[in-house]
Amino acid sequence: MGKYIISKTLSNNVVLVEDKGSKYVFIGKGIGFGKKSGDVVYLSDVEQQFVSTEGLKKDEYEAFFDTVDPKIIEIYNEINRVILKDLEQKGEGANSLNIALLDHINFAIKRLKEGIEIINPFLYEIKLLYPEEYDTAAKVVNLLQKRLDIEIPEGEIGFLALHFVGGLSENKREALEQSKMINKIHQYLEHKLGIKIEGDSFDYKRLVIHLKGVINRVKKRQCIENNILSVLKDKIIYEYKIAYDIAKIMERALNISIPENEVGYIALHIHKITADLKREK
Repeated sequence: MGKYIISKTLSNNVVLVEDKGSKYVFIGKGIGFGKKSGDVVYLSDVEQQFVSTEGLKKDEYEAFFDTVDPKIIEIYNEINRVILKDLEQKGEGANSLNIALLDHINFAIKRLKEGIEIINPFLYEIKLLYPEEYDTAAKVVNLLQKRLDIEIPEGEIGFLALHFVGGLSENKREALEQSKMINKIHQYLEHKLGIKIEGDSFDYKRLVIHLKGVINRVKKRQCIENNILSVLKDKIIYEYKIAYDIAKIMERALNISIPENEVGYIALHIHKITADLKREK
């Protein structure tokens, strides 16, 4: 028959139903208009249907949806399609509702409407460390701006990108720690070199990408040769000292050990930054 009993009406276009222990969000033009709890809705009137059990206990279900802007639920399918296309492993199935993502977006929009903007101190680092997630987050934010008619600052793109990186809360913590660490290295470099290093400059981007490679190699226990290590230690002494200090920052932050060969290549990147700066003067 395709007949369901409404447990809660969220808007004219969104209703909550429950059937045989499963909870669903139904979306359809006008399906909630004039409806209340206990009324009937027919599957033929439903345009989008989501199973939404994951992430919420039974007694939290309706309370959660009380706080969510129905307009965000209405465009959720479009948001999820963007994620599935760009980041296959990060998106939900076509009939699943990612409660954590919905909560993240809803809370951000609510903050912004109340005039509360959180500055993202790790924006450059997130852009460089997680370019795929950042690009996808930018597409989602662009969609939200158009559909909700709201201005969303770039910092929110970074926060959403971290959410995509996270997947599991442990990964999210690790992603945030790496972003904090790169930010600390950025500040340390500026202090030691006595200059302002733009976060979007080519040389800095190249250094961050290299440091990301160092982390990946160390975690995979991959060794690289460095036949000019002794020359680097002798010829670019100051840069090597800075590289050594950077390696220690990384070791403390990530609980890893950076081989001396890697320190030498970090020193080369720092030397490139200082050489370019001298040419510009």
